[in-house]
Amino acid sequence: MKATAAVVVLTALWISNPTTDAFAGGTTGTCTDNGSTVSCGSGVSGTTGTGSGAGGGGATAGGGGAITVSVPTCPNYVPYSSEFPGQDGGPPPAGATQPGAWYFNTCATGGGASQATGVVWLATGQAAPTVPPPDPAVAGAQAASELQLPTPTLTLSPSTTGYVNLAEWLWVTSSMWHPLSTTAQACNAGGCISATARATPSYVTWDTGDGSTVTCNGPGTPYDPALPVADQTTTCTHTYTTTSAGQPSPDGNPNDAAFPITATITWTIAWAGPNGSAGALPSLTTRGVTSLKVAQIESVNN
Repeated sequence: MKATAAVVVLTALWISNPTTDAFAGGTTGTCTDNGSTVSCGSGVSGTTGTGSGAGGGGATAGGGGAITVSVPTCPNYVPYSSEFPGQDGGPPPAGATQPGAWYFNTCATGGGASQATGVVWLATGQAAPTVPPPDPAVAGAQAASELQLPTPTLTLSPSTTGYVNLAEWLWVTSSMWHPLSTTAQACNAGGCISATARATPSYVTWDTGDGSTVTCNGPGTPYDPALPVADQTTTCTHTYTTTSAGQPSPDGNPNDAAFPITATITWTIAWAGPNGSAGALPSLTTRGVTSLKVAQIESVNN
C-alpha cells in the first residue's frame, strides 16, 4: 500500500462512524544475541521515515544518494479511486447523504480486515473524521505475547545419584540468563504505534520432588569437579533427608525410583513505547524437568 502526503479537505453532511478498534500485527522474526541481550524482531514493517536513512519503512537510494519520503499526517483520507484505480468502493451505505464518495485512509495498514477500518463514505462537503492512534499498551501487550522464552536445562551434582544428607547442587544453563525482547505494532485508522516488550529472568523455583521447594535468585553455580570442594560455593542447593525409594521410576525399574524435579524460571515483563510511554505486564514462566535417584550412604564397620 503506498503512502501519499496529499491532504484532502472535505466537507459533508453525513459520515459513517469509523471503527477505532486497534489491531496488532506481525509474525515472529529472527533473533540476534550480543551476549547480554537477545533481540527478536516480530516481522512487522515500520513507518516510512524521512531523510537519508531507513525510518522503519524508508530506504536509501543507490549511488550514494538518498530518498526523501514524505509521511502523511494520520488519518489521511484520499479518494478511494486514487488508491485503487478503476474502483469507486461500491454503492453508498444505506441512509448515506448524497452526493458523496468513498474515501480511504492511507494510514490503515496490514491485511484486508485492518485496511477496511480505513474506508469511509463521506458526503460532499464534510471534513474527514479524526481518529487517535492506538494506546501504546496495546502494542506492548502484543509484543509480550510474541516473546519466545527458552526452556531451562537442569543440571545437578551429584548428577546420577544423590545421597541422603549430602547437599545437592542445582543450576540451570547460565547462557540463557539475560533479557530478551521483541517489538510489535498496533494500528487503527489513526495510525500505527510500535512498542517493545522486554523479559528479564528474575528467579528460579525448584520443586525437588520430596515436598520441598528452593528459590534461587539466579541460575545457580555449576559444580566444577576439577576444583577442590573447599574452593567452591553455591547458594542454590537442596539436601534430601529420605531416599527416593517408592517414587516413580523413569525406566520402570523400581530400583531406579527417583524424585521428579522441576525448575521454574519467573520472568518479569515490561514494555516501552514512543514518547516515554511504558508499563509492566504480568510475569511469565518457563520450566524444565528432570529426576534424581537418592540413596542412603551405607557405613562400613571394620
